[in-house]
Amino acid sequence: PHDDLGKSWKSYLTFFWKPLLQYAIFPAQFAYLYSYFPTGSMGSLPKELNEKWKAEHYRTSEKEFERVAIEGQSTGGPSFFKTAEVEEKKEAEKATAFF
Repeated sequence: PHDDLGKSWKSYLTFFWKPLLQYAIFPAQFAYLYSYFPTGSMGSLPKELNEKWKAEHYRTSEKEFERVAIEGQSTGGPSFFKTAEVEEKKEAEKATAFF
């Protein structure tokens, strides 16, 4: 019923790698990453960062809503690569205009 699936060298490699990954590599990886977890109280820092983010986000979003109300919403635009190309040309022009 499996059409000989699971009988290739990849299947056997996966079978033998699984215990090593499960009991050695992954626990070591998570122990390393968890070592960067902040210990102790962070005080009011999270609350301050949250308030700062909310205020900045509200300010920038209101500015953008006002712009869209005046100019309208545009769904099309140049690709990322085209935008980067134009910016590179502008930077090159600035550099050559300086000399």
